[in-house]
Amino acid sequence: MTNNTATTQSVAAPLGAPVEDLKRVKQGHSFLGCLCDMRRAVIMINILGVGLGIAGLLTVILVDKYGDKEEQKVFLNGYDIWALIAIQAAVCVGHFSGLMGAVNFSICPVTITILMEIAYAVLSGLDQNWIGLGVSIFFIYPHVFLCYELAKGIMTPENYFRQERQSCCCV
Repeated sequence: MTNNTATTQSVAAPLGAPVEDLKRVKQGHSFLGCLCDMRRAVIMINILGVGLGIAGLLTVILVDKYGDKEEQKVFLNGYDIWALIAIQAAVCVGHFSGLMGAVNFSICPVTITILMEIAYAVLSGLDQNWIGLGVSIFFIYPHVFLCYELAKGIMTPENYFRQERQSCCCV
């Protein structure tokens, strides 16, 4: 008698079989089609967003304090320093909200980040800042999909580790 240690995976189970034993198929969207699940993408993008917001805030403050008049004119682009500080602070708060929403599987904080990014995209478009507009649209994409998955019950704390978790590099 041979000892067969090969394992097989079932794709279907007879009626009455325990569902917990089956490997569930991922139902949620993958970021850019293959990289990671939307929750992980939103967490990483919001960490990046908070970092960029802090860097922008510090840059605005330092240019205002230590830059000469020509640098201030070019960098601040005619905007009031307090308006730029308020915008950068709103970016930090918005991305922190999205980060907390993704960590806690909550739609409302992620929606706040979507609204903040839409406002930032509009401001970038009005200022003809095409790179800022593109980055905002790129940041909006995973947030919208995460909200959809949270609303449909695809992304829940119960099934995240069992079925929806996906990463190309950091699991």
